[in-house]
Amino acid sequence: MDQVPQRALVQPWPVPAPGPDWLNDRSLATIIPPVIETGESRTRALLVTAFTERTEDWKVRRVEAEARSLLDTLGIDCPGSVSFNLKTVSAATHLGSGQVEQTREHALFFNADMVYFDFALTARAARNLEAVLGLPVMDRNELIIEIFASRAKSREARLQVQLARCQFLLPRLRSANVVYSQQRGGVRGAKGEGERQIELDRRRLSEEVVKLRREIGKVKSRRVTQRRRRLDGTAPSFALVGYTNSGKSSLLSALTGCETLCEDKLFATLDTLERTVTLTGLQVILCDTVGFVSNLPHFLIDAFSSTLEEARLADALVLVLDGSSPDLMDNYTTTMSVLRDLDALDKPVIVAFNKCDMPCADEIALAGIRSRHDMTVRVSAKTGENLAGLCSMIRSTALSLTGCRTVRLKVSDSAAIQELYAGKKVISADYTDDDVVFTIAGE
Repeated sequence: MDQVPQRALVQPWPVPAPGPDWLNDRSLATIIPPVIETGESRTRALLVTAFTERTEDWKVRRVEAEARSLLDTLGIDCPGSVSFNLKTVSAATHLGSGQVEQTREHALFFNADMVYFDFALTARAARNLEAVLGLPVMDRNELIIEIFASRAKSREARLQVQLARCQFLLPRLRSANVVYSQQRGGVRGAKGEGERQIELDRRRLSEEVVKLRREIGKVKSRRVTQRRRRLDGTAPSFALVGYTNSGKSSLLSALTGCETLCEDKLFATLDTLERTVTLTGLQVILCDTVGFVSNLPHFLIDAFSSTLEEARLADALVLVLDGSSPDLMDNYTTTMSVLRDLDALDKPVIVAFNKCDMPCADEIALAGIRSRHDMTVRVSAKTGENLAGLCSMIRSTALSLTGCRTVRLKVSDSAAIQELYAGKKVISADYTDDDVVFTIAGE
């Protein structure tokens, strides 16, 4: 076949003429490629999935659907896809030689601008695939990083994304085939070949990683101070955790009445957001967190540790699941796996099946998850259905965490009621015709 011309997906790395001025003025922007810019015409990507064991067609379709959602979040069209079953993983190209050729033919047929592999590629495999396919190559790790980069708003999120990009690019630096000879001075024969540009870039990136870790450490220290002040109060904290796009931000907005960013896109939330809500006289803190996704890169978890640790340091968890998703059990398993890695499962967990206004696609999975947890509820952040039930579970959990208790007295027992109010221990009081139920703060 004719050689496929390579199409530029990202802006090319500038490679000025070598010289002392360029060596001294070279900035990090010339090392780290910019985020994908699609412009007016959206980039077209061929989707490639691969499985090392026999996989049923319905699961392949679900994996492809999530991959298409990830691509769409970044503004990339997916005109076609191809899936392979791998007997062995090739160290050179991950796929077999025949499968690589099929990928090349599919890319030609769909007139793709790039090829997206929905799994992690080694630096060597990515380079070899680009050389054979004649097109830019992107793997799952890089795509998630670019999505995070495009959606990061706060300083902390931007620092974390930059750290993740530097860690990802370090083993993937490519030499510009430029050799520098440096004048060392001194005795005769002291001249010699200096460092190659790839060595300079690698050291520059390594220095940037150290710098970013230091900056993130400072931000983390301020966050710890703020968290300590928050935890010194009496209000228990609940972290809303779950698979990306399960409706955590929408649920937070519905429970607190505060406007938050709610989009039908993956990773709409990257920054931790805290809101205080009063439930029948009892204050609790609700924390929105970044959504999880299957095969989340470990270095990305490390980079976002200061954000993800909200789940570990919260007093309780509200596990939000999309009850209408056909991947309900897979999303639950992925979320529990990430929480287990964070050591965040040593606390009460309330499972909220969101989007109950839509039909449940997997009743068996829903029943299986319910059997594993004591507190489960079906809600709808959109319509407000059964939010009162979720608030009741949060309140009862908060009462048990703070050591509060309830006391029932007769309305006519004015002396006992006056004694409770005099001790300033009353959190709330629910009056009926004959009785009054007081919520009393713990000792």
